[in-house]
Amino acid sequence: MKYFLTIIFMTQFCIQVGIAKETKLDRLYKKSLQHFKEKDYFTALDLIAHRYKYVTPDQNIQHYIETLVAHTGTHYFNTFSDLELRKLNIPTTDLIMAKRNLYLSKFRYVHKRLKRIPKGHRLYSEALLVKGTAYLMNKEYSKSLKIYKQCSDVAYGWEKRTENKQKNYFAVLKESCIINIARIHYMQKNYELAIRNYEDIPKKSFKWPYTLLEKAWAYYYIGNYNRSLGILLTYNSPLLESYFTPEAEVLKALSYFKLCLYEDALTVIDKYYTTYAPRSSQLKKVIRGQNSKDLYYFNLMFSPLVHSEKENKFLRTLITQMSKRIKYNLDLNSFYKMNEEIYRANKGANVKLLLRMQRDLKEQINHYVKVSTYKFINEIHSLSSEMFNLKLEILSRKRDLAYKNKTFKNNRSRGNFNNITREKHQEFWTFKSAFWADELGDYSLGLSSTCKTRRIRQ
Repeated sequence: MKYFLTIIFMTQFCIQVGIAKETKLDRLYKKSLQHFKEKDYFTALDLIAHRYKYVTPDQNIQHYIETLVAHTGTHYFNTFSDLELRKLNIPTTDLIMAKRNLYLSKFRYVHKRLKRIPKGHRLYSEALLVKGTAYLMNKEYSKSLKIYKQCSDVAYGWEKRTENKQKNYFAVLKESCIINIARIHYMQKNYELAIRNYEDIPKKSFKWPYTLLEKAWAYYYIGNYNRSLGILLTYNSPLLESYFTPEAEVLKALSYFKLCLYEDALTVIDKYYTTYAPRSSQLKKVIRGQNSKDLYYFNLMFSPLVHSEKENKFLRTLITQMSKRIKYNLDLNSFYKMNEEIYRANKGANVKLLLRMQRDLKEQINHYVKVSTYKFINEIHSLSSEMFNLKLEILSRKRDLAYKNKTFKNNRSRGNFNNITREKHQEFWTFKSAFWADELGDYSLGLSSTCKTRRIRQ
């Protein structure tokens, strides 16, 4: 009899414990929902996601976590291991793991994680971008082209039926896929196809100014140096003043060189050495002097442009360029959302978590800006050697060209419209010393090559 009663007692205890656990989960979910209603999204996400690190949630909870991530971004999951991310079993964490494996060049696992993302999911177009990049990195170009085209189509479909930030997000994805298609054609020396795809990027896109240089290189390689120089002329527009790229100066000098316009090439090279190289060296000194300051590069992004320009003119250029990059804007968006949650000061908000995450994000942005700044400085100095070699090549050749006198060289009417090539769908307008927004990127010089003249005189 005693034995029977003991069994009954133990059974009841197990049932009570089970009920207690279920109630605890229910209360946790309700508490998270309350924070969600108060727009404390990070706190709500921490409560629910932390609980499911080791246990896969049901579909309702999975959908709820996805909704939270749409508000917070994915920064919260940076400290999660792959094992913990797999337990959550949602498209967001599958995409995070795919990106991690892409960085490590583990392409098999990239494709494995991406297979799990449904075609109708909002992250599907981004998943296709990652998939296409995995094929590209693995040099599977035909597969990559196919996936990037699919990515562009899917992202465009979402772009048409969404608004505001979501619309912009899908527009950026679409453009990223198109640019990658152009780059593959460029790598395979299909320059005309590359140019055609570059031209599909709208001029209002913040990615467009960066495609100009790539398109100019494509024209250079098909021998259309006038068009290449015309595209580079676009960077002189007041609208694109902050998009200075040292590589553009090298391409400009090379294009003049190919036309045997050696004096023009030397002018570009001399300007590079007298203007850009000294500014770069000065910038390096400024940066080195500030390296010991905590979060100097993060704070630099928020300093008034007038102050940064006083320190070094390139600082303004760098700040403007970096402020328009995707990664920086995603991180900054998360930072501002954390700020809102902190200063909202709702009861029960996990301020310690928010401050810790915010500090971590500041350090990430600080590192990103620092690396980008040093890349810019190093690019100027590395390209200086290319400029030097080109200058030696020019100086080793004869310069008895017909236009050598200064009056002729400085004449803006130099050249001929007959030297300008255009497609059937392109209209022709003369440049009248003014930049118009709708004309940017469509310029072409009409310079005549003096290479034949040079050969005759030799």
